[in-house]
Amino acid sequence: MFRSLRSTLAAALLVVAAGTADAAVRYDFRPVATEMQALVDTYTLDGASLRVDKAGTVVYRRAFGGYALDTRLPIASASKWLSAIAVARLVEKGQMRWSDTVGQYFPTVEAAKQGITLEQLFSHTSALPGGDDVCLSNPLYTLATCANRILQQPLIGQPGKVFSYGGNSMQVAGRMAEIATGKSWDDLFIAEMVTPLGLTGTDYTASATAPGYVRNTNPRIAGGVRSTLDDYGKVVDMVLGWGCLDYRADGACLPGRRFLTRLTIESMARDRTVGTVDVSRPPTTTGYGYGLGQWIDPASPLVVSSPGAFGFTPWVDHDTQVAGVLLVKDQNTRLSDDIDDIRALVNVVTAPAAALYIADPLPAQPVATSAAKRAAVRIAPPVRAASAPAAGRR
Repeated sequence: MFRSLRSTLAAALLVVAAGTADAAVRYDFRPVATEMQALVDTYTLDGASLRVDKAGTVVYRRAFGGYALDTRLPIASASKWLSAIAVARLVEKGQMRWSDTVGQYFPTVEAAKQGITLEQLFSHTSALPGGDDVCLSNPLYTLATCANRILQQPLIGQPGKVFSYGGNSMQVAGRMAEIATGKSWDDLFIAEMVTPLGLTGTDYTASATAPGYVRNTNPRIAGGVRSTLDDYGKVVDMVLGWGCLDYRADGACLPGRRFLTRLTIESMARDRTVGTVDVSRPPTTTGYGYGLGQWIDPASPLVVSSPGAFGFTPWVDHDTQVAGVLLVKDQNTRLSDDIDDIRALVNVVTAPAAALYIADPLPAQPVATSAAKRAAVRIAPPVRAASAPAAGRR
């Protein structure tokens, strides 16, 4: 990183040690704030922002540089997680199945492609060419005509046996969802994601500057979303809660608060790259598995993420009970190591032993709940992230 992570972690731990029982019940994010500001300054960024949920409580939420907390940006491949979750909702409702095949929706497609499944399309194992066809986001196409164009391309291997990252396969899957529901992608996304999660700044027209939800007849399913810190935060909060809109340590979910089943959340995070041959993947993902719309950390199958090419990085760490969103717009290949270090530092400052400290006077620092305080006092396992491998180089 631009500063020594080791010295920063040591400083964070010293601050933790300085905490007393009568100090404010908050995590000390001052070391994280220092690194976020350094990220902005070092790379001359317009800004950046960070939101952290620890065990169901938003414990940090701050913007840096020229960004505000409601800054809305294109999130590139972080779109994949949102699209996969929207389709998972359709699957749970019985409108689709992950085992549905291309042939069911495109009966005239060539025989070799008939058996490609929805699951393979969302895990980049369909054997359709990786990368992004020129029809993606092209206003001269609709989602239907773009999907048809992609399906005319030759396969690069046997479906289910190759991993080739890109937007083509998910574009086909998006059209299958339209056919299955009889709705446009915008309408089904609004019904399955925007309305139930209360998203106010998320749509599939990344190039737009207009407020509200801007519709798109050819949405880029795998990379065309623009969103905000808090909107995506609601999504990772739900994943941290194993599909419940309210995080509970006992895993229970109140009536009407279940968004997806825990089984679905777990299934989406199962590595589909096992037994496949790597054809193409981003340079920052060596060693990572891939589920449905999300990368799986090589250090733990309980750590998942979906960073975009511009650096926007959402993640969920079930091991440390942290869900985070780092909003930025630059180049992921340039920032990924630094973002990984910030994620590791977040784990340090939110370790249970760090719950009591001298309060940060900076604004936008939510106070931890009494329940969080009690849990922190009861449970104090070793600090995992201080020596853990850096997470999330996508």
